[in-house]
Amino acid sequence: MTKIFAIIVTYNAMRRNWIDRCLASLQNSTVACKAVLVDNGSTDNTGDFVTTHYPDAVWLPQGCNLGFGKANNIGISYALERNADHVLLLNQDAAIHPEALALMLAENDGESLLSPLHLNGDGTCIDEMFRFSLRNANNHMNDDMLIHHALASHYVTGEICAACWLMPRRLLEKVGGFNPLFYHYGEDNNYYQRMVYHNVKTLLVPAAYMMHDRNTHGDPKMFKKNLVRRNLLLEVCDINHSATAIVKRLCRLLITCYSKYLPQRMYTPGTFLLECFRLLFLCPKIRSYRKTDKQEGKNWLI
Repeated sequence: MTKIFAIIVTYNAMRRNWIDRCLASLQNSTVACKAVLVDNGSTDNTGDFVTTHYPDAVWLPQGCNLGFGKANNIGISYALERNADHVLLLNQDAAIHPEALALMLAENDGESLLSPLHLNGDGTCIDEMFRFSLRNANNHMNDDMLIHHALASHYVTGEICAACWLMPRRLLEKVGGFNPLFYHYGEDNNYYQRMVYHNVKTLLVPAAYMMHDRNTHGDPKMFKKNLVRRNLLLEVCDINHSATAIVKRLCRLLITCYSKYLPQRMYTPGTFLLECFRLLFLCPKIRSYRKTDKQEGKNWLI
């Protein structure tokens, strides 16, 4: 029997009944999995609710907010130490369809990342941000839908949001966990860069789906807050490019960010310069982390 651990990072997950819906969807799955919740210091009654209503779930409170990547790394490490065959990363505001795991496992090649379709909260249409993820598979999907009137069982695609990732053990042993330089947002973008470097594919399984209860970004204020810092980090941490190429790309990005975000008053010139100096300060750590990310192994996992 395939051993699957579902890792759910929680933070005040009682909002809109998120955690109940999420855990209930795992209970209703036709493929059994063990729920592991890594809590980032919730201040509501998430912990009491989970331990009372879902006593079989593993509750790992951290006492502070570690961010998405570090918290997931704790859960992934817990799963691998207990001989997990697969790890399912699932957002607290997401819920899977009962057949989703079975359909994804049917397309499993042992090392590719698997993803279902991401629908909106009530399952009536495609999640707004997931539409962007479809751009690299969209031409083939459109051909299949409009001409052949049948979808393939899976499509090799590009970057997909980490709200629902099914990750085989071999993938995690090859690419590792999330880079700790990324706190909240950007972790999955960086992870995809590393997957590309290590020749790991992303497979979209259109017959499988999940519901993601959000409006565009889960936390729009947080998404915008560190946008420039995150974009700069993503450029310099991309191990698919040489140092020379990164400098050129970074210069273009700085010009774009300066001309785009300052007129929108998202940043002042002083704040923008501070982000640039922050990046320079991080350069030694970034160089070290780039070397780590190029190596195969369970990097960043405890």
